[in-house]
Amino acid sequence: MVVPLQAELVRSLIASRFGSVDELVVDWEERVRSGLQKKGRARNRGTIYRWLEEGLPSRKEDILGFAALLDVDPVALLRIDEEFIRLNYGRERRLFQLGAFGRSQLAAFWALYLPGINWPDAALAHMFYGRDWITRDFTHDPERVANIYASFTFFRSATETPLPPWVVHFAYRRLGARDGMWRPFGTVIASEQRVQLISESGATMQRPIGEEKHRIPVETHFGPGGAEFRVASLHPFDVTVTAPSQELDCVRFEA
Repeated sequence: MVVPLQAELVRSLIASRFGSVDELVVDWEERVRSGLQKKGRARNRGTIYRWLEEGLPSRKEDILGFAALLDVDPVALLRIDEEFIRLNYGRERRLFQLGAFGRSQLAAFWALYLPGINWPDAALAHMFYGRDWITRDFTHDPERVANIYASFTFFRSATETPLPPWVVHFAYRRLGARDGMWRPFGTVIASEQRVQLISESGATMQRPIGEEKHRIPVETHFGPGGAEFRVASLHPFDVTVTAPSQELDCVRFEA
């Protein structure tokens, strides 16, 4: 299985940011030569055209290097729909739980979803993007409110036209948990036309983007126990949290 690529999106990004595949290759070579990309190598124009026609290879350095070159989160490159989830989710989840990196075509993305004390993976951002993740933390106090949905309303900072895809990852950890680990539970991808939510459970939800294209509301559940929530993106954003949510129509991580 090749990694399914959003080819039209990638072509649009190449045209708007580089002008041509040839110029993209020149920029990639410079990123590697200057050390901005610290692992992997630049690929030639024939390889790029093949990826646009056939999909991405499974090599981590190729996927992350290409995403960083386009300045998008690697998940934004994936063509994820119900059919893809139906065919691949069960197998990929088992391989992820077993840590069987060598048997998965999607292992390059696993670093985004591995639980850890220091989530998200700082090395990934430094090695390929040359910057840090942007994170915000929030605490859910069940003494104040519980068993409701809260809204995380994001405001992305991009001003380009058309808007490039913007991605935010969600994780939580229980207050007082002895392991102190953040547990990622999903991702939201906002494009020019739609918002797509992908949960670690395999559930997915889509909504058309609102008239305020920079505003992206997302609901998640605040349960009976105390918890901390962390949201992380490779691209700038502001966020406000409202509990209970007042949103009428948005994507939601179901309880």
